Amino acid sequence: MKKKISIPQIPQNKFTGINKILKPYDYHHINEYPWENTENNRSVRFKIAHDNQNIYLHYDVTEPEMSASYFKHNDPVYKDSCVEFFIAFENEDNYYNFEFNCLGTCLLGWGANRHNRRLIDTKTIDLIKIKTKIKRINQHSLITFNWKIHIKIPLDTFAFNTFKSLKNLKAKANFYKCGDDLSKPHYITWNTIKSEKPDFHLKSFFGDIEFN
Repeated sequence: MKKKISIPQIPQNKFTGINKILKPYDYHHINEYPWENTENNRSVRFKIAHDNQNIYLHYDVTEPEMSASYFKHNDPVYKDSCVEFFIAFENEDNYYNFEFNCLGTCLLGWGANRHNRRLIDTKTIDLIKIKTKIKRINQHSLITFNWKIHIKIPLDTFAFNTFKSLKNLKAKANFYKCGDDLSKPHYITWNTIKSEKPDFHLKSFFGDIEFN
């Protein structure tokens, strides 16, 4: 059964931080492990809202290991501690993949499947406002890492679309957490995926979202 989110609309405010903007709204949890039997030792959750011209995302991640090796946009950030947002608007075959490591480095592509994707240029990626916060936690000889990322994605980032407002748009989307090069690679999803091998690019398993 596909999950659904009705994305709340908020007033435009140039002077309020994303964290304060999203504070009244509930978290959604990324807690499906389609490809591994695992002790659920990671906590991953997100909030999402929009103001017609921008999508606001906040991820809150707690995990036992963290890695950050990539610093340039469109580097393979999925190998680091990484959160992702894939979205296809209306009934389009093509979708965008927004991928962010814990430093805020972004990989952004567009296409119909995982192959032959077109990368969005780094000047367009620079339009995205990103703020991260990382904390090391020592508790009872157990070390964990908590990191938060706040993201503001403007409409101009969607380089292959021409719509002027998000209001009332419907879309297919999924939200992910991964870390391909960590000592224990993991692939966690919001809406579950059924495939033999890890593959976030299966659009048929995206959930439903609607911008209020």
